[in-house]
Amino acid sequence: MPIEKKKLQDLFQHHQNISFDGFCRIIQDFTSQSNDGYFQETFRAFDKNSDGFITAKEIKQTMKELGERLTDKQAKEMLKIADSNGDGKLSKEEFRILFNYLIQFTTSSSISSSSSMTIHQ
Repeated sequence: MPIEKKKLQDLFQHHQNISFDGFCRIIQDFTSQSNDGYFQETFRAFDKNSDGFITAKEIKQTMKELGERLTDKQAKEMLKIADSNGDGKLSKEEFRILFNYLIQFTTSSSISSSSSMTIHQ
């Protein structure tokens, strides 16, 4: 998601001379803060029963609400991508892995729709 010009001006208003590393840190901090609110909202949307975990059934239901019909197998595969402890559900930390991957996947123009999902932790 692009940063508006006004937000960029606000981010850098007190930085006359900035190194490239400094620039990267400021942008990374800004992106993290922006994405965190969106992440929290997205997690709540998927966590239908508000138990703090997301199941394959909840993934399938939420995706259906978004107009994307998944089979049970597809929902289980999505869950499996980030289920690092293998308990069959996603904690907030595990969902963040999937969320970050999906954000990267949907914003990258170099990834084709036929690419397989691979997450490196």
